[in-house]
Amino acid sequence: MKKEMLISSDMNETRAAILESRQVTQLFFERKSKKSLVGNIYLGKVKNILPGLDAAFVDIGEEKNAFLYVNEISSDVDNYEEIPKKIQHILKPNQMILVQVTKDPMKTKGARLTTFISIPGRYVVLAPFNRGTGVSKKINIKEKNSLKKIVEEIGDREDYGLIVRTAAKEADKAKLKKDLSQLVKKWKYIDKKASELNRPTLISSEYSLNMKLIRDIFSEDFDSIYVDKKIIKREISRYLRSIGIRYNNIIVHHGKEDLFETFNVNEVIESALERKVWLKSGGFIVIDHGEAMTTIDVNTGKYTSSKSSAQTILRTNLEAAETIASQLRLRDIGGIIVVDFIDMACEKDRKKVYERFLLCLENDKTKTEILQLSRLGLLEMTRKNVSDGILGTMCKICPDCGGSGFVKSQETIRLEIERKIRKLTRESSSKGFLIKLNPSIAAQIIGADGRNLKHLENITKKYINIKGDSKLPMDTFLVVAEGSINQIKEATRPFKTGDILNLVVEEPYHHNKNDAISRVDGYVVQVIDGRKHMGQRVKVEIKSVSKTSAIAEIHY
Repeated sequence: MKKEMLISSDMNETRAAILESRQVTQLFFERKSKKSLVGNIYLGKVKNILPGLDAAFVDIGEEKNAFLYVNEISSDVDNYEEIPKKIQHILKPNQMILVQVTKDPMKTKGARLTTFISIPGRYVVLAPFNRGTGVSKKINIKEKNSLKKIVEEIGDREDYGLIVRTAAKEADKAKLKKDLSQLVKKWKYIDKKASELNRPTLISSEYSLNMKLIRDIFSEDFDSIYVDKKIIKREISRYLRSIGIRYNNIIVHHGKEDLFETFNVNEVIESALERKVWLKSGGFIVIDHGEAMTTIDVNTGKYTSSKSSAQTILRTNLEAAETIASQLRLRDIGGIIVVDFIDMACEKDRKKVYERFLLCLENDKTKTEILQLSRLGLLEMTRKNVSDGILGTMCKICPDCGGSGFVKSQETIRLEIERKIRKLTRESSSKGFLIKLNPSIAAQIIGADGRNLKHLENITKKYINIKGDSKLPMDTFLVVAEGSINQIKEATRPFKTGDILNLVVEEPYHHNKNDAISRVDGYVVQVIDGRKHMGQRVKVEIKSVSKTSAIAEIHY
């Protein structure tokens, strides 16, 4: 399987993609305006203790206070008591503590913290507040024992823990020793700097996206790294040399066309923002993001099989299992996830779908926990939630629907505004009102030939003038003026009889085959014999003016 990494960068954003057999499997984004805090190490100050939640808010010098749970506090923090392990017995307000961000701020929530500091290198992770040596689960038993022995022999072991990473399979003893030496040196600098300060401060920043990808994801399995900036190529080459790897021949500077366009990644990014994802068979899945969880619904769609319905459902579910696993990685969906597979009556079929899903998730490095598929076809799982994912990075909450995915229909808005008008006229002693609305709603309130507005005036016994304003949102109700009928009439007329205007003839007038319509600030002007001038700008003379419209003749 051919593996490639693409890194595209400009002054505002860095984008990266992982391709397997030319298919995009993962996307990464880092924006100058919204950098991830995950991995950053801070000296923080405890602001509030929350005994009921066994947690504390910690000021780390960022916009929002961060959140620290009691089980994320190591025994090295002052005032720690093993029993009882209660937050109020461990931390005190204004206490300074060294913390690391494990989860970015999301929506209204601050960053998540831990005091179990970890400093990752290419081959090992240094854990200053842990003990012992751990080895990646993806390394087999024979290699695991060998690597563990090598790590324990390296240098003078200080009071820290170590985790051997999967990439250590590629390294010899010299590389491991060099990697560990650099991490110990970095920790000593962090520890010294923290001891010299007494205010919330960033002590150590995590690598940029470029370097994190090379450190954490790049391996000898990759065939190429494509970059669109020479400075990135130099940066990657320098890092690889520093850890004893010479892969310069596979780093390709792609400086001509748009890198993501060449590899069709932009198209994949656009599709990753869609709710619906089509399956090869004609079925589809629908991905919905809620406040508490993400739900994924599986549908047969256009897929029909000459075989039994059970076979159709099984095939659709198997395809969906593969697509869902890839979409979780591609979109970086985290938190609680519930998948609603099409209901299968046969236990054997449910087992096949479940096992296929587990198999497809093996390539996902993000930690997941999966429950058994229920008889209703529901699969519940969690996936570690570190970032906002592609949706949170590239999108914002819709200002119209507030994230619900629904907006009020024009009919609903019209009825609500009519009720507001009736209430306004009841509560005011004024005889006339000028109201501004979005043109689409204004047209409905006025009705054909103004009949609806006349009915509203008959009910309220008031003079009501409606004016359209395309700048207004659909549901805005703006009372511009109220007073006597004459005052409102004078305030609403954009022109008077005898005025000469230059107007664009916009559309036919349906009540007369020879006439056409123009508009001035939402005010309709019927142009006599104007149909032959459709789309043209003509000079007209206003012959008569009413509340909602005017009649004009071509002025030659």
